[in-house]
Amino acid sequence: MTKRQTLILDCDGVLYPTNMLELKDFVGAMQKTFEQDYHFDEAFLKQVSEKTLRKNHLGMFNYIKAVCDEKDKSFQEFCRLMFSKVNYNQITEDRTLLNMLKARAAKDEVVIFTNNTIEHLDKVLNRRFGASVFEFENLGIECYDIMATERQGVFYPKQNPKALELFASKINRLPQDCVLVDDSPRNIESAKQAGMQAVLIHKNFDLKALLKNLDNQANFQTQSPEKSKL
Repeated sequence: MTKRQTLILDCDGVLYPTNMLELKDFVGAMQKTFEQDYHFDEAFLKQVSEKTLRKNHLGMFNYIKAVCDEKDKSFQEFCRLMFSKVNYNQITEDRTLLNMLKARAAKDEVVIFTNNTIEHLDKVLNRRFGASVFEFENLGIECYDIMATERQGVFYPKQNPKALELFASKINRLPQDCVLVDDSPRNIESAKQAGMQAVLIHKNFDLKALLKNLDNQANFQTQSPEKSKL
């Protein structure tokens, strides 16, 4: 019997193309929340940003959490307000992709792991597939967010190889039995450093193309971001 492998799917740029929702949309929503809901001083925000960078606490959500901790505010409430300001209407529905994911989940373990939050992922799944995180998990596709790799108050995003080691441990899998599917070359390199296989998604090779290819080959093929057409 062929050993089941664990396919770890990124959300943004993999479940939907980034031209539907871009990083600048999240950054804009974050800044509006800082300014409109909390009225945080710009000098204070700059100070926290520099502090998190010095500590090498990577990613937007380490920054947000540091700000919230400094002001004794709820990180979860901040994220709720932030994502209420993001316009998800440009994400189009794709039932064909949903059916392909269901079919793949019957053959291999499929999980979703995003550097973003579960609230954001839930909104994406509803727009893209008409299903919630809860409904996806009922299909056998578990969903994880940045909280999955929190250790001692610090998030480890996928650009840090430690994140993928922590995540593999969390889902009780060995790194070598996992395949990261991501649109970030940096995350692809992190996966390889953690001992995982990795597949880079880009405009000429999307998730549908990958899933079709998997039906025609015995094993996942690691792809080099340097050789991929971005």
